[in-house]
Amino acid sequence: MRALRFVQLFRMIFGPVEKLDPRKIESMGLLAVKIAQMYAIRADLLGPEKTAKLNGFYEEASPMPAGEFMAAVKREAPPAFWERLDHLEETPLAVASLGQVHRGLLKDGTSIVVKVLRQDHAAEFQRDVEAVRFLAKTSLFFYPPLQRLADPIGTLETIRRTTVTEMNLLAEYDGTEQMKRLRDEGVAALPHLQQLAFPRIYRELSNENFLVSEFVNAPTVRKLLKAGQFDYQHLLLLFRIHGYYLFFRGKFHGDFHPGNVFYDGEKFWFIDNANVESVPLEFSRGLLRFMVALGEKRYADAALAIEALGVKPLDHPGEFRAAFAKLYANFGHKPVGEESLTTQMMQTIRMAVEKGLQFPEGAFPIIKSLMYLDGMAISCAPDRFLLEDVAAYAKDFQES
Repeated sequence: MRALRFVQLFRMIFGPVEKLDPRKIESMGLLAVKIAQMYAIRADLLGPEKTAKLNGFYEEASPMPAGEFMAAVKREAPPAFWERLDHLEETPLAVASLGQVHRGLLKDGTSIVVKVLRQDHAAEFQRDVEAVRFLAKTSLFFYPPLQRLADPIGTLETIRRTTVTEMNLLAEYDGTEQMKRLRDEGVAALPHLQQLAFPRIYRELSNENFLVSEFVNAPTVRKLLKAGQFDYQHLLLLFRIHGYYLFFRGKFHGDFHPGNVFYDGEKFWFIDNANVESVPLEFSRGLLRFMVALGEKRYADAALAIEALGVKPLDHPGEFRAAFAKLYANFGHKPVGEESLTTQMMQTIRMAVEKGLQFPEGAFPIIKSLMYLDGMAISCAPDRFLLEDVAAYAKDFQES
């Protein structure tokens, strides 16, 4: 009956807002939570009231029952951890769908955080993936256009791949080291990359189910946005830093929501770096050309930039260009708070697919990253014209 449970999930997500119950979704298991998190950024599909409810999954999941965390630590922690530990708090610092984080102290006075996975996720998660895959294949049988419009099986595979990676906590060490190396390779040409930091991960005290890392004494960008303490200049600096990874390297933080970015007033800290996504540079730079053209109000060039992202030429490009011109006839004259880039991008992708454009596989993670940045801009500076400022920084990401 797993498939029926997920039918209920999708009815809840796409049904009346008053029937959307995040706690009930959480009780459906890890895959249900991951699907809900994916839709939490799709205000263009669900509307702001629903996405606000779903965003609760990024802020606080239900903690483990009392005593379960310490039992997990005793079971998973290597001997070297106990040799160096001075104190570990039993109250969680943060709780997520996969596990939870507690603050601690090493004997040398170093403040740390300890992350432990919840038990029995892997087998249950894989069984749920198979159930949803069956639903997706059944839906495609009865409605083949769904593949072009939503790519349900590809989306499910992305969720499966990223979640399985997160289930091995050592992937966070590998991802952090990769992100640090890319930063260091770019800092000579782009000095503002010095304002990006990563917490130290104690590889020698960690394993697949247990992770020890440096405590970052700074608030998350999500918390700063809620308090009205994250201004637009901070956002533009964050865009330049993240944009280096997106548009110049084609490798970037795969879950770039504002809860995974800390800011201490001088530096940004990227955490939860397990999933480092990759995208072909010709795609990411083509997407940048599209955004720059929009910011400069060159809409015909923006249409050509999107058209060039397809895996093969359109049979009838004139139809696509005419539809693009109609979609953008009144675009670009309102600030980001009144004219969401996220909504416009998703409408553009839908229209392009309907006109026969086929995007390469793996394109969604970079679009998701840009959705997060758009959401941050709406929160901190709804009166600004984000795309105009994006265009001003395009030179950061051009090949020398």
